[in-house]
Amino acid sequence: MSLWDRIKKNAFLYFATKFLMLLLIVFILDFTIGHVLRYYFYKQECGRQYRAIYAIDKTKADILIFGSSTAYHHYVPPVIAKRLNETCYNMGSPGQGILFEYAVLKAVLKRYTPKLIILDVNLREFKSGKDYYDRLSFLLPFYKDHEEIRPIVDLKSPLEKYKLWSSIYAYNSSFLIIAGGNSEYFKKRNSDIDGYKPLTRVWDKPIREFDWNKYQFDTVKINMFKTFIDDCRNAGTKLVIVSSPRYIKFREREESYAMMDDIARNRKVDVLDFVNDTSFTNHPEYFDDDAHLNSQGAEFFTNVVLNRLDSLKLTK
Repeated sequence: MSLWDRIKKNAFLYFATKFLMLLLIVFILDFTIGHVLRYYFYKQECGRQYRAIYAIDKTKADILIFGSSTAYHHYVPPVIAKRLNETCYNMGSPGQGILFEYAVLKAVLKRYTPKLIILDVNLREFKSGKDYYDRLSFLLPFYKDHEEIRPIVDLKSPLEKYKLWSSIYAYNSSFLIIAGGNSEYFKKRNSDIDGYKPLTRVWDKPIREFDWNKYQFDTVKINMFKTFIDDCRNAGTKLVIVSSPRYIKFREREESYAMMDDIARNRKVDVLDFVNDTSFTNHPEYFDDDAHLNSQGAEFFTNVVLNRLDSLKLTK
């Protein structure tokens, strides 16, 4: 009687053997597919994931722009590079906040020390909620290679470190994005300029006035903002905090902005506040929508920021 016949006669041994064979197949498939996805993830040449790869692993630019979509669309690196004779890269990532930005900062500072960082901050940055933690999944492909960002990604869930035993898990929501990032068609439609993406529409709706609703603060985000400032100082990197213009008249000071302003000033960090700035609110032609500048507005804004940095002697 063969070994396999003897196994089949013992029901427990039979099912245990089948189960182990299934686990082996799953492991081989997970390992193989995960490593193929990893290869094409790092092979991307355009898109949000490519810019994250470049920001975390490659850039050595003198000046870095951090922030969400307002950073992505509002700061023009070639304008900064030409005026300051320094290299510049825009690391803005739409939909992200201080959790993501601090993780990227940790990875950058581990490699080198930028001369200047501009951190463009979000409205309601410190609002309590699960959504910004869920968005940390964007960093999962970097988890294994970047020990410095693991504690931040682990804030998403205490189970993340165990889920990442799977080689596929880090990429399980990125199949189409990875395919697009390796596509010439997608590359032509999604090119950027040193991380900056110009917008082309001109806003034609009347300005609106806005009142804020109260909300609960997230102390983790607040402490991370403080640590972002402290880490820049300890590394010897100059830092400036900026709140971008919007085509909205705010009737009162937004709570997170007010707290960020207090924290930054207490730590002797300069803050540039363009909310309700009439240089922009009187000019709808500078806007693509009520939250984002178009390319004309972005160039004007970039030069305004540089003028302010000059006056603060932050460009020397």
